[in-house]
Amino acid sequence: MLLGFELPPPAAAGVYAASVRVEDTKPQGEIHPAIYGQYLEHVQRADECVYPSIWDGASPLADDLGLRVDVIEAARRLGVPVVRWPGGCFADVYHWENGIGPRAQRPVLPNRHWGGTESHQFGTDEFLRWCGKVGADPYINLNLGSGSLAEALRWLEYCNGGPETPQGGRRAANGHPRPYQVRFWGIGNETWGPWETGHTNAAAYAETLAEWAAAMRAQDPKIKILGVGSNEGADPAWDRAVLERAGPLIDYLTIHLYGSSTNTSGEQYEAVVFTPDYFDFRIRQLLRTMDGLRERSGSKRPLQLALDEWNLRHYRGRQLARRDPRTMQDAVFTAGVLNVLLRHSPRVGMANHVFLVNGHAPLLVNEQAVVEAATFPVFQQYARWMRGHTVKVEITSPSAQPPRPWTGAPHPNLVGDYRPAPLPYLDGAAAIHRDGALVITLVNRHPADAARVALQLPGGYAAREVWTLGAASPRAANDFDEAGRVRPEKAIVKPTLRELRCLPFSVVMVACQPE
Repeated sequence: MLLGFELPPPAAAGVYAASVRVEDTKPQGEIHPAIYGQYLEHVQRADECVYPSIWDGASPLADDLGLRVDVIEAARRLGVPVVRWPGGCFADVYHWENGIGPRAQRPVLPNRHWGGTESHQFGTDEFLRWCGKVGADPYINLNLGSGSLAEALRWLEYCNGGPETPQGGRRAANGHPRPYQVRFWGIGNETWGPWETGHTNAAAYAETLAEWAAAMRAQDPKIKILGVGSNEGADPAWDRAVLERAGPLIDYLTIHLYGSSTNTSGEQYEAVVFTPDYFDFRIRQLLRTMDGLRERSGSKRPLQLALDEWNLRHYRGRQLARRDPRTMQDAVFTAGVLNVLLRHSPRVGMANHVFLVNGHAPLLVNEQAVVEAATFPVFQQYARWMRGHTVKVEITSPSAQPPRPWTGAPHPNLVGDYRPAPLPYLDGAAAIHRDGALVITLVNRHPADAARVALQLPGGYAAREVWTLGAASPRAANDFDEAGRVRPEKAIVKPTLRELRCLPFSVVMVACQPE
């Protein structure tokens, strides 16, 4: 018996009928691999999102730079395309020059956003060499809040300047003569938020963004610049002000979106797994703002959206519980968000999941081990299979009226104008590869019933492989005690396959090839 593939009789209880139809393989939007990106931030030390999970100078599992080799290998298996660092809120209090040079000489200073101290042992060279080992593009977020343009330009030159430049020579003296060629640079973080160092209004931010972006692009024309969009894309006035002044100078406008859950007992299951529709609602709102301004200005310059922070946060009461392992419920949510991003390809050009390690993350790390959390195979398989271009897919299934998403965050989601219509239990997307391979991903969001899915493929195509991620319960999670509660299974199928079963709360991928 193959997990997620055995077919029940048509009249079996707990099974609903659905269909998936791909009429042709005409490419729609280009899929940017960066939508499967991740994120690192120097938050509370107890959460171990950087120390000692990424960097641990005392660990026998670390290399000569203090980088955990087992974590590097796991991130490489995950297929991480891009990583944002050093934050987040921390970016606006971080002065990069404290984190270069001999580690014994680096200062230990207060972490002025998250509390505790920052040792600066994991700095620019460690991060960029870590990215090189993982095979990920680095995305550096500049310190707009407490930093200066001169400081930012020195950082850019340190990363990308030749060894003959002042900062490039400084980098060479620190052991890396070749430029790192960092492409992605963010200017500011949540600058609209009163909690943020450097908080200001839209007009002031737009002026600063334009000034910094022009200076940085003049110094290195090859870079890509990300500017701060409004809180969840829900403030068109902020976004218009930023785009009118600085739009021609940036490449991405950013948006942050989070859902929340107060428990893992299942009461909020449907609110969680349908939250990606709220993400879709906000992304569409921001894209409409961008399009309206583009039409009025007549601009032909492409500008993409970057969802450079997103996740589902776990809370214990009102306390953020970053160390909670990811559950199968979280995996269904994650796949749903990735499907939303695919449907908006290529308008969404990057996304960064918060975090890569330990904080609501696909990797759980302690001193001895790395565990692949329930969301790990979702990111891994989407990055591996959902590439190339999207293809139009039609899905029919029973629907449910989703609850309004619960947030519970200190800076709550602005759900007031969100009025969801009934949504299908079966969600999905499709991609066509350059070699003609067709992949369909399906997410059964039903809390109890399997989906019996009639599969209608384009002429000449046949299913070859079915991959299923499932578990005994939506609350199942992998942890250090048991790492295999949530696991994928793969089945090689006959080309005559025209029907398949998607287990409740499962993620399924169907790989098809021309016959």
